[in-house]
Amino acid sequence: MDIQKRELWDRLENEPERAYRAFECFLSLPSGERTLLGAYRQHVGNPEAVKPSDTWSGWCSDFAWRERAVAYDDHLASVRREAYERAIEEEAARQASEAEKVRGNLNELLMIAHVKTMDWLEELDVSQIRMSDVIQVVRLQMDFAKTFAVEPEPSYDDDWTEEDDEFIEKIARDIKARASADEAEEDTETDTDEDDGSHEGPTEQT
Repeated sequence: MDIQKRELWDRLENEPERAYRAFECFLSLPSGERTLLGAYRQHVGNPEAVKPSDTWSGWCSDFAWRERAVAYDDHLASVRREAYERAIEEEAARQASEAEKVRGNLNELLMIAHVKTMDWLEELDVSQIRMSDVIQVVRLQMDFAKTFAVEPEPSYDDDWTEEDDEFIEKIARDIKARASADEAEEDTETDTDEDDGSHEGPTEQT
């Protein structure tokens, strides 16, 4: 038993084979150029035909060629629309994947730069660094944290405040103070070693 779903443009149960082949010729014409006479001329190979045969005219009326053709055009339009939407979705997914890949590579590069910067700072002689350099490095670090946080904060054209400058200056002062304290401690240890050697007196003779 034929259980295949039939569409309006498929062959009807009471439609003769010859009539359906004629309908297929009619259906194959572009919707804007589809006429019974045009289909008939193409089917019989006579571009000079004045009018379709009475048989064709009867088939067109009896088997609702025009209505079935409209249903077919609507179907094609739906197929094209779905294909277009699917193409847009696929392109959007591709672009999103590429953007995520670029973002991942950028994050990796920034993290490597961050680690190397921190390593460089740890090996840096802080007593020789300028205050402006400290401020610039810390500012870059804070901008990085704001831009690439797990929960990104809103981005503004210029969200740097005076409080941020004061905070950076405080860090710089702490760095300078720590460096000075380390130098003082080293000087104290050096003086202590020299004092221990100076207290040794001459050996008492007997």
